Amino acid sequence: MSPKRTCALVLLAAQTLWLSGCATSTLWEEGQFARYHEPADPQRLQLFYSAARKDVLVEFNESYEGSDRIRRRAYWVEPNQSRTRARRKPEFVSLQESAGLTPIPVFTLMEPGQPAGETLYAVSSTSGHSLTLYAGEKQLQSFDLPVYRDKSGLTKQVLLTPPAVVADATIVAGVVAVYCAEAWWPALNCWAR
Repeated sequence: MSPKRTCALVLLAAQTLWLSGCATSTLWEEGQFARYHEPADPQRLQLFYSAARKDVLVEFNESYEGSDRIRRRAYWVEPNQSRTRARRKPEFVSLQESAGLTPIPVFTLMEPGQPAGETLYAVSSTSGHSLTLYAGEKQLQSFDLPVYRDKSGLTKQVLLTPPAVVADATIVAGVVAVYCAEAWWPALNCWAR
């Protein structure tokens, strides 16, 4: 095959992959097979303060996208701030860690009659996924409840990669066969006889 013809064949194969859509690259697109863990509805949100740790323990109900299963979760706010901001799974702890801690009241809106003085309380956003911690009228910190992607999507991508590569190779081989059929046809006829 001449260099000109070889170059045209390579360009045709590349164009076929680019225009028809590459199964492998589609499989690995961001968010493919993504399922998320997020606060359930109702959340049954509870906050507790640990004077020893100087931190807040959050307990809530978590749901998993595509499932009816609800799971009760607990995590410490401070060590998990960067993880929850980055939408990564926090380091969950045992629900028993709330034993002996001081409960923190949670309000859904800023309402009259909320605790005054230095009393610790939290105000939940209307979506219920964000909380702001107060001591009297002083705002201490805001944080989000965890929403994070499940790792099962990555497993599916890894398992489906070999069939996707085979599909891509089949498309390229089909284009090459059609393009080269004129040159191969006489040889195939001789071989068949």
